[in-house]
Amino acid sequence: MKRPFLLTTLCCLLLATPGQAAISPSGQTTPTPADIDKAAMRLAQELNGVLRNCPASYASIGTPDKRCVGLSGDVDTVRGQLSALIGGDLFGVWRSRDDQRTVFNWIKTPSGTVYLRIAKDQTTSDRADESGPARSLVYLDAPTVPAAAISAPAPDTSTPAPAANPDPKPPETSAPAANPPVESQPVVNPPAANQPTASQAVAPKGSLAPLAFGRTLSLQSPPLSGPDVLAAQNRLIALTSGSRGGRGEGTYSPSTAAAVRDFQIANGLKATGELDRATWNTLFAPDAKRFRATGP
Repeated sequence: MKRPFLLTTLCCLLLATPGQAAISPSGQTTPTPADIDKAAMRLAQELNGVLRNCPASYASIGTPDKRCVGLSGDVDTVRGQLSALIGGDLFGVWRSRDDQRTVFNWIKTPSGTVYLRIAKDQTTSDRADESGPARSLVYLDAPTVPAAAISAPAPDTSTPAPAANPDPKPPETSAPAANPPVESQPVVNPPAANQPTASQAVAPKGSLAPLAFGRTLSLQSPPLSGPDVLAAQNRLIALTSGSRGGRGEGTYSPSTAAAVRDFQIANGLKATGELDRATWNTLFAPDAKRFRATGP
């Protein structure tokens, strides 16, 4: 059952200057300081987190209205919790520009979008026993760039994301975003019965797909994940109009299904939100049409 107005005010910040108004994907102004406060408070309550002061290294970024929440678990664990909790309110797939050491997204709210970024909590390095439970820091603020404008030319899905980085984080010498790789990277491991077979590993000639179609991707519980999901997400990000890039996270979430539906509409396919063979072939065709993401 979907939680009403849950964290509808969370979303990854793209550094606003004090007093500057930004435009959301729907053309609305950005959230008010009260909206950001409510988002942070809701996140702390729902995930048993701690509403805390932002680290000193964050002082020079974002707006004075920024908020930080401390949560138990590594970056991938917290991302999964948020996807399960508010997946329907996310603007699109999660994005990362540093091999998933940090991830960011936007959450739709009645008054605009809130930018949210998840990073490893650097204060854990100050603990005497660093082998203790992992902790993450969630950073919330008002964006200065519309979520719909973040995307980019999309290239080979097997290569790292472009150098341009819309994700506002402190300088690499002091910012939490420049953390060393977390101890455990996200594991892509869907049920064996649903995995594409070895005979399906090669895409047909002329296709831009890094692997051949192996199964229909749809919303399931637990959600499907795997290299085919990640490849589809990266291609969808690349074809999103006005996008500046990013990479998927490999889980077929409600926001991924919404992006598939928008792509199907733009390319004259039946809008089901399921990535079947026809949609896969069209998605990775050289002449696939770009589309505008409308969200779930």
